[in-house]
Amino acid sequence: MGRLVNGERKINNPKPENAGSLLIFCEGSTEYNYLSYFKSYLEHNVKAHYSNIVLEPINTEGNAMHVYNYAEEFLKNDTNRKKYDLYEKHLVFDCDAPENIEEVLRLMSLSENEYVIDYSNLLFETWLVMHFMILTPEMNNGKSKMYETMKIFLGVDNYGSQEKADVGTIKKLLSDDGNKRIRDAVENAKSLEKHWLESGMTLPDKIKEMNPSVSVHILIERLLDEIEYSCK
Repeated sequence: MGRLVNGERKINNPKPENAGSLLIFCEGSTEYNYLSYFKSYLEHNVKAHYSNIVLEPINTEGNAMHVYNYAEEFLKNDTNRKKYDLYEKHLVFDCDAPENIEEVLRLMSLSENEYVIDYSNLLFETWLVMHFMILTPEMNNGKSKMYETMKIFLGVDNYGSQEKADVGTIKKLLSDDGNKRIRDAVENAKSLEKHWLESGMTLPDKIKEMNPSVSVHILIERLLDEIEYSCK
């Protein structure tokens, strides 16, 4: 496993709050592999284990509604509900489907399970591309462009379902100065967040216009803060 922390670490801030107990429902293999990288790092490379991350992959053809329905059914089960009662519950998904994504976001926010919504718009690849280049609303941020950019960065002839499912894709993305790449992505996400806020664009009604935008960076920043503070 590549290092997420490279060279000398200079921590000027006090110890961050631990990520805590997280139950994360992941739409697809790419999201699962990405979060699994952080989970493994926290489990094997820190001095003390304060956080507990449980990843639940969605085993059907993913879209945001499937993630929501899966999580709702999962937490209706008495055993699961009791086991994860005190866990912070996250939904990780992209916004390219279904067509009524606005309504799906509204259902998620109104659920009694109090989900944290970790979306990527338009694709999870939007978030991945942010690790090595700045995205702005003026650019072409469509699906084909994001896939083409991933293909160029990975140095492969094609970026499709096989590459998305390959754990090596995430390892390649994060193995070389991974913490800087993640921090760059987080800053890009924060800049976009500010842009859309100042433009009067808010969820859920304006989600289709808010491309690119993500909220998954909030969770990732918390995980990286804990890694950087606690890493051996």
